[in-house]
Amino acid sequence: MRRRQLLASGMFAAIGLSAGELLRAAPAAADAAVLKSVGVQLPVNDLRAIELDEARGRLYIAQGVGGALPLVVTDLDGRLLSRVTAVTDISDLVLSDDGRILYAAQRFDRIIALDAATLTIIASYPAPNGTHLYTVEPTGEKVVGGFIDAGIGSGGLLIWSAPETQPLVYTAGPNYHPIIDASPGAPGLLVAGDTGYSPVTTYVIDVSGDSPTIVAQRDYTGSNLIDYAVSPDGTEVVETVGNPYEHHSYRLPDLADATVYPSGVYPQDAAWSGDGSTVAIGRASTGTGDADVYLYGKGSTIPTYAVDFRSGDSLWEGTLLVNRDGTRAWAVTSTDPYQETQLLHSFGPAHPPKPPVTDLAVTAGVGAGKDKGIAQLTVTWSSPIGDDNYWWITASTNGGAEREFWRGKLDASGRYALTYSLPRGTTTFTVRYRDYYQFYPDGYATATLQR
Repeated sequence: MRRRQLLASGMFAAIGLSAGELLRAAPAAADAAVLKSVGVQLPVNDLRAIELDEARGRLYIAQGVGGALPLVVTDLDGRLLSRVTAVTDISDLVLSDDGRILYAAQRFDRIIALDAATLTIIASYPAPNGTHLYTVEPTGEKVVGGFIDAGIGSGGLLIWSAPETQPLVYTAGPNYHPIIDASPGAPGLLVAGDTGYSPVTTYVIDVSGDSPTIVAQRDYTGSNLIDYAVSPDGTEVVETVGNPYEHHSYRLPDLADATVYPSGVYPQDAAWSGDGSTVAIGRASTGTGDADVYLYGKGSTIPTYAVDFRSGDSLWEGTLLVNRDGTRAWAVTSTDPYQETQLLHSFGPAHPPKPPVTDLAVTAGVGAGKDKGIAQLTVTWSSPIGDDNYWWITASTNGGAEREFWRGKLDASGRYALTYSLPRGTTTFTVRYRDYYQFYPDGYATATLQR
C-alpha cells in the first residue's frame, strides 16, 4: 500500500533513531547510470494519495480532508483532465484489482466506491462512530479500512463484506495507526503493521472468512514503519522502514526472509510493477548525484535503473507507482518543508525523465539621443528557478577583462531589465549561471554592442 499522508490531531508515540544509528548508513546500492529528473507541478492544492489507472491513461489524486478539495484526475504526464467536484475530502484511494472500481476514504467516516469509467459514486461503506478512517484496501470479496482511535478505544481495521453495512472492527493485529496492503495474487490476505511506534510487528491476516485470522506474525521487522508493498502474485512483501537502511522483503504467507533490496540510506517508499517483474524503491535525503529511486528486477540486488531529483526535493511517502511491465514509473516530490509544491516525476527504461535545462538569455540595445551612451539590457530565463539560483552578468570592452556589474535571483518573474554606461568601442555582455549542486547544466549567453 502506498502510505497516505495523514493530518490528524494528537501525538503519536515514536521511538526515534539515535545519532549513532543515523550516522551508520548502510552502503549505497550498486552503481547504475543515474538520470536526472526535475518533474512538473501537479494541478493540486494539496496531496494525500495518488493512484495509477494505466488502462485509462489516468492518475487519480486525493487532496486531503477538511478543505472540500475535489478528486483530481490528470493524464499520465500530470496534465489536468478533470476535477471531480462531487467527490471531495479524500484521504486515500485505490483501484480495484479488475480496474472497474475506484475506492476512496472520505471525510474520515466512510469509504465510497466510484465507477472508474465515469467516476460516479456507486456504493458507500460507513464507518462506525469513534473511528477515524483514513485508508482503504480491497482484497478478495472484502473492503478493508485502517483507522486510528477517535473515541472507540483503539486503532485497527474495519472490514466490510458489503456496502451499506456495519463493518467488523478488528483490533487483534495492528491497533494503533495501521498500514495495510493486499494483492490480487492472494485474495483475502492482508499484510499489516502499525506506524507511529517501534519496533515494528508485521502481520499477515486472512480476512476472507467471518472472523479474521492471523496467518503469520513477525516481530522486530524494523523501526518506524513507512510502507508495505505486496507483489502482484502475492508471494512477497517489501517493507519500508526508517531503520535498517535497506528494503527487506519477506515471503508470503509465512514472512520468511526473502530478498534484501539495497537502499543505501533512508528508505522512503516501495512499489511493484503490475506484472511483478520490477520493484521500485525510493530513498530520502540523498545528495546530488545519488539516486532517489532505484528499479530492481524481482529477486535481484543489482539495480537496472536509477533516477535523481534535485537537492532539496523530497520524495513523498506513498507516491511511487510503476506501470504494468516495469518500463515507466512515477513519483511525487516537494521542494519545501510545508509541501506546498507537488512535482510529478515520470521516468523509466521506456520513458526518459524530464531533464534539467538551463534556459538563460540576454538582449542588448543602445538608447537614442542623450541616452546613446546607455546600454539597455534584458536578462530572461525560464529554468532553473529557485531561491538558491542566481545569474550574474559581466561586461568586456575591446577584448579587455570581464567585470561583473550585476547579480540577480532566478525567480519566477523570468525577466530583469538593467542598464550599463557604455564606453566607446565594442562591449560584450555575458550572462551566466552555475549550479552549486551541479544538477543543472551551466548557463551562458552573450550580447554585443558597438559605440
